[in-house]
Amino acid sequence: MKVLGIVGSPRKDGNCDVLVKEFLDAADAQTDYVFLNEEDLAGCNACMGCVEGDCVIDDDGNEIIAKLLDADVLVFASPIYYGQMTAQAKAFVDRFYQVSRNPNKTLEGKKVVTIFTQAQSEDKFGDYIESFKVMPFGYMGMEVIANITAMGTSKAGDKDELASYIEEARKIASEL
Repeated sequence: MKVLGIVGSPRKDGNCDVLVKEFLDAADAQTDYVFLNEEDLAGCNACMGCVEGDCVIDDDGNEIIAKLLDADVLVFASPIYYGQMTAQAKAFVDRFYQVSRNPNKTLEGKKVVTIFTQAQSEDKFGDYIESFKVMPFGYMGMEVIANITAMGTSKAGDKDELASYIEEARKIASEL
């Protein structure tokens, strides 16, 4: 089994980064890790160049999508900023376009674990997070099998503050 961890946070060693790394460490699988903020990743241009091949944008997007196509499980993490995923995470999701438009590519059947962090201590964004089961992942034929929403996590990368969420991540990873 291959597990790909995608971190859509701009903070290296922040809460999303810590949780994804803990997940990958606990998974009995071949793992790969992408920290989107360190990648050259542009948004989709909707030029339709991908219909017959890879995206025509000369950046790291094709390599990241190739890793996703090769993986069995995607661990997708983003902090919630202003009620939504980060710009980095959205740029990655927008590049799904090249898969949806190319008849030789599919994400059908891939499993997804979502990890969202938020400073908000209450479940203010639950409906938004729940919607990922439908769009973008469900739309692409992927199945969200678990979600971790780390609420009230305001100290970046604080493993004490994240302790219960780290335990949850490790448990889900060990059960893959």
